[in-house]
Amino acid sequence: ALLNSKAFKDYVPAVNIMPRIAFSFPISDEATFFAHYDVLTQRPTEFSRFDPTDYLNMKFQSDPLITNPALKPERTVDYALGFQQVLSKTSSLKIEAFYRELRNMIQIRKFNGAYPIAYRAFDNIDFGTVKGLTLTYDLRSTGNIRLNASYTLQFADGTGSTSQSQSALINAGIPNLRSINPFNYDQRHRIIVTTDYRFSGGTDYNGPMTKVFQVLANTGFNLIANLGSGTLYPPQQVAT
Repeated sequence: ALLNSKAFKDYVPAVNIMPRIAFSFPISDEATFFAHYDVLTQRPTEFSRFDPTDYLNMKFQSDPLITNPALKPERTVDYALGFQQVLSKTSSLKIEAFYRELRNMIQIRKFNGAYPIAYRAFDNIDFGTVKGLTLTYDLRSTGNIRLNASYTLQFADGTGSTSQSQSALINAGIPNLRSINPFNYDQRHRIIVTTDYRFSGGTDYNGPMTKVFQVLANTGFNLIANLGSGTLYPPQQVAT
């Protein structure tokens, strides 16, 4: 059979509705409950361009790999619930729990029994979840210091960390299995601290000075610390 236009169909446009809803419930002048629900989508960023030459001479290739122009957008559904409490006139503490569902993630798969030959392509068959808790301490300008510190505990699991993480399995002839494992970017603990120390000018200046000159007026420094536990790593095939 010859390859012709009857072997293809027009792309069906994808319509995505992305609601974003946020609520805030003040329970006093110093405390607030809050929540949000977001739906986000993203167009496929790879393996979605139609190239007719991929389909020519397929039966003469060994396990061909072709793109899929009918890929659906990847979808993220985000839930969050939190509580914020004022600790002093210039500081507050926020606790936020979050849960994200990752859907229609792109993954390579094997199309067995296809005509004229079995081939590999990409499909929206992967999924995952990201869940965790974030504690944030915020200190507004107090004297010369401003500080923001956050700690996040996170668990990120799914069926594939990248669009080709199942390549070894399907190349070994194993069916398109879906199993839940930590993502390769799963990071259990993360701490971010931003510190700003700054001198004002004029009558508010409180730094070193000469008889007539404010040495450090309107100057300061900023320090950002990004700390975290390690991510997953593959073991060596040959131990050293």
